Amino acid sequence: MLPSQGGASVTEPEQIDRHQRQTLILGVASLVGVILVVIGTMLVAPLLNHFGFLHFPLGFYLAAQGLFIAIIVAAFVFVKHQDRLDLRREEGDGEDMA
Repeated sequence: MLPSQGGASVTEPEQIDRHQRQTLILGVASLVGVILVVIGTMLVAPLLNHFGFLHFPLGFYLAAQGLFIAIIVAAFVFVKHQDRLDLRREEGDGEDMA
């Protein structure tokens, strides 16, 4: 490890770039997952409308309630994985100081 100006290591920008790239990949993967669930639900909903739930067509109920729940679950999963990435980055920063 070679010191650069300001006492920071040369690999620090590489770690920041890697972290940003991993965060971008995680964000895109989360969005693609949500979009696939939405498209899948819209494709299956007409078939499910032949069945009822609480006097509503099941496809309508699934779209109205299920997608909302799926998006919230996806947000929690994203935050959990992002926290792991951030923790891994912080642990890497601590090792560079030593």
